[in-house]
Amino acid sequence: MSDYLQVVGEKHQKRFGQFFTPDAVASFMADWVLDSEANTVFDPAFGLGAFRAALDDLADVQFTGCEVDATIVEFWERDTGERADFVAIEDYLLSWGGQYANIVCNPPYMRFQKFLNRDVVIRGFKKNLGIKLSGYMNTASAFLLKSLSELSERGRLAYIMPLEFLNAGYGTLVKQKLVESGHLCSIISFDCEKDIFPDATTSVGIILYDRAVYHTDVQFFRLQSIDELTAFESLQPVAEVPRSALDPQAKWLPHFQGTAFSVDHQKTTTLAHFGKFSRGIATGANAFFVLNSTNVSTRCLSTTEYVPCIAKSSQIRTAVFRDADFADNPVFLFSVSGNLSKAAADYIRFGESEGYHERFLTKNRTPWYKTEARSPSPLLFGVFSRDGYKVVLNKTKALNLTCYHGFQPNLLGAAYVEYLFLYFSSQTGRQIVARSMRQYGRALDKFEPNDLNDALVPTAAFFDTIPKEKVAEAIHSLEANGELPEWMEAVFAPLKCE
Repeated sequence: MSDYLQVVGEKHQKRFGQFFTPDAVASFMADWVLDSEANTVFDPAFGLGAFRAALDDLADVQFTGCEVDATIVEFWERDTGERADFVAIEDYLLSWGGQYANIVCNPPYMRFQKFLNRDVVIRGFKKNLGIKLSGYMNTASAFLLKSLSELSERGRLAYIMPLEFLNAGYGTLVKQKLVESGHLCSIISFDCEKDIFPDATTSVGIILYDRAVYHTDVQFFRLQSIDELTAFESLQPVAEVPRSALDPQAKWLPHFQGTAFSVDHQKTTTLAHFGKFSRGIATGANAFFVLNSTNVSTRCLSTTEYVPCIAKSSQIRTAVFRDADFADNPVFLFSVSGNLSKAAADYIRFGESEGYHERFLTKNRTPWYKTEARSPSPLLFGVFSRDGYKVVLNKTKALNLTCYHGFQPNLLGAAYVEYLFLYFSSQTGRQIVARSMRQYGRALDKFEPNDLNDALVPTAAFFDTIPKEKVAEAIHSLEANGELPEWMEAVFAPLKCE
């Protein structure tokens, strides 16, 4: 692999979304699909031939493949001294009409927005499968959907790919196709994704699908190392979920946590009932827009030309953020409207001399130095997290940049902001809301605003059972001790049904 990258360069690899399969993983997947009745294997993304190599010792197996990148196939031929006559040089997503007994694949991974043939592919799926692909889908998920439609009646399919689709909105269609016929066997998640794809920035796993068998339950496995694949048949899943309980519209990543529970839907609703989270302000050039006290003083800016802001997650070190906390480390956002003072005009000319007006976001704004109009958010939610998300009750007038998502309550939600804060801070709330997160590489979790807006929270009627003085008492305890009192934890516990 390293020789190939030295020849083509990183830019070529990224252009084709190439991540290469370790030998042990390729062997496991190839062996699994060959437990079907057929001895033929098709690989829709041949790459460096990892699955072909895994079958080298099996003379009676017929292998065929497809590859859009002629350069990588030519490299394979030079490296092995063999002819790749069994590989069709074509774009799998544009080639329709195939039917295959067994399919094994490590599909290319790139965002659909960066895929040059996206519009043609979308039309092809609509024409041939009658389904409309989301513009947010990635190429790996599109590959999987197409392969599921081309798998023979008693064939097997093994796909190694990013598992972000299990929690993403566009993944609803993929999950629906996986479970609708009852042939999804297992999904394997790897905690060691860097051992599989060193450059991975998302969770990685294997989909196992068998059209010869009807499965009433789907097994979820979580592996710590690649070596565990050698004893896969003896491993116990962390969860075995009835197919009827796998809602394609729900988040599936929580099944890998091994903590199966259901939520009392009589006592919960979606957060959107109370308001909504939005991403923070994107300046496009924080070096220009974000100011400290010295910058403000040196530039002689008027107090009407900057506002308090939160530019970094580390700026907030407490669960409740108050004016005194902001004063300890004041940060400001350059924010002007209407007539400019001489000081502001001078600062804008300075920004233009430094090229800040030519940044990706700023050059598409009129004027370039005009930032988004926002109101302070009383609840802030960390975008990325490890070992639990960060939620903050914001008692200041500071605006949040993109390090936090900000919650704006509606008329109903305005009365329940502190209740929601306590729920998000509770162990029960964290377990329920965590079902909405997206998992990336190296145990990195991420929330998108709509993930939070769709998350389950208590109903207003449930919140109304908590006396207001108890809410204030719990917030004071959280500030003082760093955790909720046990009696408040007990209030939210009935939302879960074990």
